[in-house]
Amino acid sequence: MKKINKNMTSFASHLDEQYGKRGTKKREQYEEEFESFKRRVMLHLRAS
Repeated sequence: MKKINKNMTSFASHLDEQYGKRGTKKREQYEEEFESFKRRVMLHLRAS
């Protein structure tokens, strides 16, 4: 059985807390910007 640390939070919960639930304007803006960031990183790595 895994021991659970009650002081830790999941990344999904962190995002909900910081940007709101999926579907809210702030969260969707975050998701779009993050996807854009990931694409730029992939292109950069591919060009290296």
